[in-house]
Amino acid sequence: MSRCAHSAVIACILAILTAGPASAKPGQADFTPSNTAHRYSGDHGVFTADAVYDPANPRLFWSLRLSDSVRAIVQGPMSCGAHVEGKRGYADHHPSIAADYQWHSVVPNLQLDTRYRLVANCAFTATNGHTTAPGRVDYSVVFTLHSR
Repeated sequence: MSRCAHSAVIACILAILTAGPASAKPGQADFTPSNTAHRYSGDHGVFTADAVYDPANPRLFWSLRLSDSVRAIVQGPMSCGAHVEGKRGYADHHPSIAADYQWHSVVPNLQLDTRYRLVANCAFTATNGHTTAPGRVDYSVVFTLHSR
């Protein structure tokens, strides 16, 4: 992973990978009716998710906030988008948001015991204080709302 510390930045690509509790695999969140919260705090940001087991509308609330070190290299607004593989009709796109925005969304009408993959990314202009280049943050987590 790069923090754009080089004096000649060609491109800055940052990957935020989740690593849940010690028993979970990196990039994976498994929810149950008795374990509805997930949080990952890493070098590049904080991701949180809360599953709601409503029989009429099981859903996932999630948020992503970039770390201070990432926000420090972002110059100007970011363009961010998210979708969930396995879930038709869900997308969340923000064409111009500030680096300090706490991105949040709700994925509605999920099926229990179905594996989904949340994919989110933000594109921006990055700077190391001397030069600028395209930058990008990519985030991905596989999640399941287990019925028990």
